[in-house]
Amino acid sequence: MNDLIGNYYSYYEEVEENPEFGIILFNSRPSFESEVGWFTNLYRAVLSGDAFVRVAEEDGHVVGICDVRRLRPGTELSHTGDLGIVIKEKYRDRGIGRELMQSVIEASKGKLEILILSVFTNNKRAYTLYRKLGFVEYGRRPLAIKRGERYFDETLMYLRL
Repeated sequence: MNDLIGNYYSYYEEVEENPEFGIILFNSRPSFESEVGWFTNLYRAVLSGDAFVRVAEEDGHVVGICDVRRLRPGTELSHTGDLGIVIKEKYRDRGIGRELMQSVIEASKGKLEILILSVFTNNKRAYTLYRKLGFVEYGRRPLAIKRGERYFDETLMYLRL
């Protein structure tokens, strides 16, 4: 658990160095206890069939994570899953993200009908990968993310399974 949380915390440092890094974070780093709660809820969702998670490791350390969570289980939105992915900077462009995404997409088939995701519009590398995996753009949210005094647009995409 410590390594998963440490992996997440590392993205706060990356955003400080590169404000254009395409991950949505809390305004301040959450407490360790809060993160333990988040991962505990994710684990419960996996056990109930409402989430699918894949973790990439190198030398025994987490270098990336990809998850799909069912939108509002038990409602008319429960056929849709929301996909999130993040890879540590020095491990990008090695195909790890593609592998993680392909794995959670396969795990989602037969259990979900649609996957959705959002991407910072300026994140061309991620956008290109999502298109290659079959995701289709269906909209944009202008000024969706406010990081400090800067705004970033968000592109919305979906994949029909």
